[in-house]
Amino acid sequence: MTREKIRAFWTERAKVTSLPRSESQVNFENDSEIADLRIKTETELIDAELPLKAGDTVVDLGAGNGRFSLLFAPKVHKVIAVEFIDDFARSIEKQASERHIRNIKVLNMPAEDFCIDDSADIVFVSGLLHYLDPDQYNRTVSNISKILKRGCTLFLRETISVLEDEFFIDKFSEELGANYCSLYRTKDQIVRSFSEQGFHLEKICPFFPDGSVLNKRVETRLYYFTFRNVGTH
Repeated sequence: MTREKIRAFWTERAKVTSLPRSESQVNFENDSEIADLRIKTETELIDAELPLKAGDTVVDLGAGNGRFSLLFAPKVHKVIAVEFIDDFARSIEKQASERHIRNIKVLNMPAEDFCIDDSADIVFVSGLLHYLDPDQYNRTVSNISKILKRGCTLFLRETISVLEDEFFIDKFSEELGANYCSLYRTKDQIVRSFSEQGFHLEKICPFFPDGSVLNKRVETRLYYFTFRNVGTH
């Protein structure tokens, strides 16, 4: 898995506009009813589980087309949207301007390269980790421990392997009409890597219940994790 393959996939994906919802660019839902159900379910859960305050600075790491940055911005002091695909970064700026949202700062750069100490009250990471190779992943986890203020919250929205071990995909996807590459880690691997960097796990749950139409693959599930940065000392 290389950065070049991931960049090529998402660069092309950002150009796909014939979709039922703008969110479908990043959640791959092509059915409008299912897309609406996914958006509603995820938004309600994140609203309930993520404690946002008016004075908070939120870092949206791997912001995609900005769907969560734009959701958070009216509720907080500032959002830093970190996104390495040029078209997505421009889209966030355009949507913010159209909605007269002026508190989103867009940084067009790889997520694993962003590291400003104590810059965030909340770090939000959505669907990023399985697109990182081991080196990028380790750098990102380490950097988040520096970005997030002590005692504050990390929220992960991540597709994980529900098999006994991680597994790697690198093949042409008929569903997406493109070459697709990702590395799905287990929830235990994710918890361990963040625990080693001084994070205390507070909650881990699947987004959708067993039997939901939103669970699309038997080998993966969309989970959310909330961690508290308690430091390593």
